[in-house]
Amino acid sequence: MNSLYYLTKSLDQSRLVISNDGWEHTHSDVCTIHDYESQGDILKVRYSSRESSLSATPGGRLIYAPGYKNTGEPILITEMGGISYRKGEWNGWGYSFASDDDDFIRRYYEVIQAMWDSPVIQGFCYTQLTDVEQEINGLLTFDRKPKVPIEIIRSITEGRGIPTFDKA
Repeated sequence: MNSLYYLTKSLDQSRLVISNDGWEHTHSDVCTIHDYESQGDILKVRYSSRESSLSATPGGRLIYAPGYKNTGEPILITEMGGISYRKGEWNGWGYSFASDDDDFIRRYYEVIQAMWDSPVIQGFCYTQLTDVEQEINGLLTFDRKPKVPIEIIRSITEGRGIPTFDKA
């Protein structure tokens, strides 16, 4: 594993190298984590400090391979959420399941807000922009239609919370 890191660095020192995106890092310039936990309160505790973040085992996987550790690299959540929500006739799966628009919005808010609340997470990426093939855990359907109003998705993603709309 380390040979690929050093080979890449020898070819281009300006590039960041990630040893294994998501879990079981060896020598890496960035610590990336895949975490599909659906409970915002669990995520808030998990990512409340560097220590708790790096000792977590999302999906039962170690963040670093045995014998390796974080030496100050930034921590990013590069896949998260995965909330399955069926809109229309497209069937599929996800990591957790929303029953309706309000449930989807609440679940999305909880996982995203946990990232905004973390003092150690330097960036995050929701799992899927759109539903694909058998996965229905996107923010948009397979045919690129928002599952809930795009203004709500944007507000939550930007850390501004769930907007309220004047119903008059």
